[in-house]
Amino acid sequence: MNAIKYLIVGILFISSLAIVGYFTILTDGGPLQKKGVEAVVYFPNAEGVKVGNRVTVHGVPYGYISKIDLVQIDEEGRFLPRGTTGVATKVEVTLTLKGPIKIYENYSATIKNESLLSGRIIALDPGSRFNRDPKTMEMDTDSEEILVLSDYTVESTKTRSTPPLRGNVTEDPLVSLAELIAENRGDIRKTFINVAEITSKINRGEGTLGRLINENEMHRNVNTTLTDAQIVLRELREGLEDFREQAPVTSFIRSALSAF
Repeated sequence: MNAIKYLIVGILFISSLAIVGYFTILTDGGPLQKKGVEAVVYFPNAEGVKVGNRVTVHGVPYGYISKIDLVQIDEEGRFLPRGTTGVATKVEVTLTLKGPIKIYENYSATIKNESLLSGRIIALDPGSRFNRDPKTMEMDTDSEEILVLSDYTVESTKTRSTPPLRGNVTEDPLVSLAELIAENRGDIRKTFINVAEITSKINRGEGTLGRLINENEMHRNVNTTLTDAQIVLRELREGLEDFREQAPVTSFIRSALSAF
């Protein structure tokens, strides 16, 4: 019996290792991941992203981040060769995409959070041949055609260079919240102190609310007032019903008197 238990535990342990290995090795960014088409995007910073993070195209997982590096730029914003010192630094992020893709001039690449507690991803919008309506996202085929900025295919990347893509970074909501708390730490502390003082006064029975909560006499007075109000409303309702019932008789008498 013990041998069977040990065998079951061993099978469960090995199965767990296999599942963990699958999601850490064979999924996007793992060492056995099949190589795809590489595209390079330059960001002002790479806050929160790391190698292996997902890349989505219109919300669909379409690759992963395969490399992150720093590059130097000169006064005119041109990228300098490796080992050269410039006037500023940019972050060079290499994306490995699942397949060929065309990048139009109205593209966008953004580092953002998928949700409040999720990790950072790169959301890539390759753009389109025609402008899209911002509400319906339908293409306006009557508008002016937009040129292809980069044709990321296996053949094109081998034969010619493509212009650099530039992306932007959205703030991490958790980081923004932490900064907001840090900036207003004094006001938040005062607010908590005020709340504590109000709670203490209520517990001591000070003020109207404190007496209402702590004194039984106040409870009785409130209950008496509510009871009296209910009686008045009931009598008023009964009076309105009596008046409604007597209305036809009153109308008949008025009509009879008016006839003379």
